[in-house]
Amino acid sequence: MPFAEPRHVERTEDCLFYHSIELPGLGLVEGLWDLREVADDYLGGIDVQGKRVLDVGTASGFLTFTLERKGAEVISFDIGDDANYDFVPYADPSYDIEALRESARKRVQDLRNSYWLAHRLLASKARAVYGDVYDLPADLPQLDVVLFGMILGHLRDPFAALHAAARLTPPTIVITNQTAEHDIGSGPYAHFMPTPENREPNAWWGLSVGCLTQMLDVLGYDVVDVRSLWPLCLAEGRVGKEHCSSIVAKRR
Repeated sequence: MPFAEPRHVERTEDCLFYHSIELPGLGLVEGLWDLREVADDYLGGIDVQGKRVLDVGTASGFLTFTLERKGAEVISFDIGDDANYDFVPYADPSYDIEALRESARKRVQDLRNSYWLAHRLLASKARAVYGDVYDLPADLPQLDVVLFGMILGHLRDPFAALHAAARLTPPTIVITNQTAEHDIGSGPYAHFMPTPENREPNAWWGLSVGCLTQMLDVLGYDVVDVRSLWPLCLAEGRVGKEHCSSIVAKRR
């Protein structure tokens, strides 16, 4: 398996931290989300001691390093340099999708820098793989858990990403996704979020717990636990706690 070579990153100025994280010598580095108070529920409350976990959409690696502290062997997965970026193709000629893609490439490199800086400072043993979320590498070591941490709504085809994970036959899939506060028990609904007015570039879907449950059912997984949690968003213009649901599914 061609695992990525670690980068040596020294400066936080070269980084973009997606999640807030405590780092030796640096203290608390703030990111766009702070999951520290809800990390256990965010991970579905599962026991990962001695398990091999694939962290899909690792970004700065907060969940990877949290899983390691809990005794897991972790493989971090994120978008590759040549992978396609799922931006909404608005028809408006003033909408510059190529500029968005170029900005995203820079953002991904800064996120990758934050991962490797934290990886070094935390003396992590996690390995990283970069590629296409719709075509996860078939030659990964056998996995016990695949984790999707709040990325499915940002994908044009969330079911295809889940299918790619299911093909690796992990016994457990954990999905944490933003949902309405009273969503648990709702039907299998997906809300298409982009409009010509909001011009959301990559927030594609609001997925109900019922929708994700039905997708997992189709792929041969039974939902065994659903948890409600409120992680803290620190993004400009929307600071505050936002509701998420964590779904744990077991392969039949």
